Amino acid sequence: MFDATFFVAVSFFLFVGFVVWAGFPTLVLNALDERSEAIQKELDEARILHEEAQSLLAKEKRKLEKCDEEVQEILKRASDQALILAEDSKKALKEEIQRKQKQADLKISQARDEAIREVRSKATDLSVIIAREYLKENIDDKISSDLIDNSIEELKRNL
Repeated sequence: MFDATFFVAVSFFLFVGFVVWAGFPTLVLNALDERSEAIQKELDEARILHEEAQSLLAKEKRKLEKCDEEVQEILKRASDQALILAEDSKKALKEEIQRKQKQADLKISQARDEAIREVRSKATDLSVIIAREYLKENIDDKISSDLIDNSIEELKRNL
């Protein structure tokens, strides 16, 4: 009855009794509890960090939407200003064209008046020459010089 199996069984029970008496299960349970609490604490911190990250993400999304709205508003204002500038440019160009047209018309009018004056002057000079020649051929010297002088005086007063 006292064979090797008996001694192995007795020594096993003695060892288990000693482990229980020494408090190893309590130590193991305490270590497991501490580890469980540490893991729970890390999970709580992770949950808090996750919530903070979600809050920050939502805040940044709102900022992004606000920026998008501001960009759209800036683009709208820029477009409106571009239209205004285009209209102002067209108006300024039209006014410049009208001003240039008036200047051209004035120059044409001045050139026409100058041409008329030149033609009148040439016509007057030619008339005087023709009159002198006619009078030289048809009137004697004394009468002709009196008539020419009177005609020249009269022409000068008329012009």
